[in-house]
Amino acid sequence: MNIESQYLVKDPTATGFLDNAQLDTGLAAMLGDPKGIDAHVAPDVQSAHITLKDAAKKIAALVGDPTRTEVQKHAAAKQLAEKVTNHLEKSKAALEAHAEKLKASALAQADLHLGPSSERSALHSEIRSWVREQAKTPEGLLQVKQAMADNDDVAAILWHSPSFLVGLAPSVHEGLRLEALQSRKPELYANLSNSVGLAKLAGKYESAIRKVAPSFYTPSLAEQASKRVEI
Repeated sequence: MNIESQYLVKDPTATGFLDNAQLDTGLAAMLGDPKGIDAHVAPDVQSAHITLKDAAKKIAALVGDPTRTEVQKHAAAKQLAEKVTNHLEKSKAALEAHAEKLKASALAQADLHLGPSSERSALHSEIRSWVREQAKTPEGLLQVKQAMADNDDVAAILWHSPSFLVGLAPSVHEGLRLEALQSRKPELYANLSNSVGLAKLAGKYESAIRKVAPSFYTPSLAEQASKRVEI
């Protein structure tokens, strides 16, 4: 493979990015798999795949374009990079918006089912006191987990109580909260997990967006196009 003539930017990192952008497996790694993602955002992911793949092919074709000078090739690649970047930004925004919607809905529903209850406040207060005592030892923490598995009220107080009220480290408490949600409302846990996955995928889009321009063209050459003298 002749890297020097394959793309406009003579750099291994740019070559790797553009090579992957023309492969379905590479696109799935960078932008997610539209076949295995939430149906609400699958069209956005599929569109991102198509846009980046087509652009990468055009960048490769520009190298051998006999009608353009080197400066014109890089200027055209810059325009293409801007279009791709804008498209990926829109797909990223769609992922973030749906992730936030799923999260907000799941948390609201979870609070509805596992939130505080005035009718059971006295019992829940006693359970919190018990959890605080048990949380002082590793063996006690196992007792808390067992009680949570067996008792809806224990699961509820672990979900809606602040960590300092149950004497648990925030990280430990968060893990128990998610276990409580998964055991009582698995569909809400699935939505929350999906939300986290979409947010992480949006981060991959940010990484891909940063690679587009430096992989497509050389700024110093593209900028020379603005110095053209019109006759």
